[in-house]
Amino acid sequence: MSGSPVDQVTVVCVTYRSARLAETMAATLCAFPHVVIVDNGSGDGGPARLRELLPHARVIERATNGGFGRASNEGVRAATTPFVLLLNPDCHIDMASLARLLDTLQRYPTAGLVAPQSWRPDGTAQVSYRQAFFERVPRAPYRVPDATCSAKWLHGCCLLIRTQAFARIGGFDEQFFLYYEDDDLCLRMHQAGLECLLEPAANALHVGGASSGGSAKVAFVKAYHYARSRHLAIRRYQGPKAALGYLVRTLLGGVPAVPLYALLLQRDYTIRWFGWTCAAAASLLRLAAADPSASGHRPGSQP
Repeated sequence: MSGSPVDQVTVVCVTYRSARLAETMAATLCAFPHVVIVDNGSGDGGPARLRELLPHARVIERATNGGFGRASNEGVRAATTPFVLLLNPDCHIDMASLARLLDTLQRYPTAGLVAPQSWRPDGTAQVSYRQAFFERVPRAPYRVPDATCSAKWLHGCCLLIRTQAFARIGGFDEQFFLYYEDDDLCLRMHQAGLECLLEPAANALHVGGASSGGSAKVAFVKAYHYARSRHLAIRRYQGPKAALGYLVRTLLGGVPAVPLYALLLQRDYTIRWFGWTCAAAASLLRLAAADPSASGHRPGSQP
């Protein structure tokens, strides 16, 4: 690669109510000459603060929250470099690890993207790669690999992507508002003949869950979109029958689980099951109202 490696990378960071992370974000992003920040309609003053701290960054303010995939696509379209680093607001990577990621993509020209091994602040290794979500594998403790490896899924908190490869597969599918968009991206990369790699020699620090807060409303929205996105993913990769089974099981499990956990004063489980149940019910209602001939899901169709 000619020139400084960092000059070939645009960092794309999607924020949502991340104002309290502005200083730590700036400490990470100030070293990168090309930065695009897409704010998902936060209304928390974060974009203005980031403009002060990172005057060289392009800050795009969306009027509404369009989801992670949509905002990421908008950020990548604004990039003019051959590589894009998708980086969560609560994630940090240093220049040495970025250089290792770039070197990995250079060594493996058939790879579309590469992720570092991410770590929690307490030094615990985060699950950063695995098989496809629908593949049955024996349960085992997570083990950091000894060398570069290919995977069906990579954690989306930090991904170095070839810009052309991302455009080739159409970027993130914007139907996935939250959750499973990284599963779908990696699986479509594989379908296009592009490998997805984990590079354990590169490391990222990921706090996790620090961006959107921990209110009951946020917990419900996350649970709702987790179940909705899981249904979409199952439908796409396992078929309508498996997806319908998932919805029915979720609904039948949620009807008794919500009042039971509420009686037991288990707030987190109550909200989680309520969100899952609402998503399953909404998806079943949409399926019932849809034309049966359109039940086979495909990219670009409605869930």
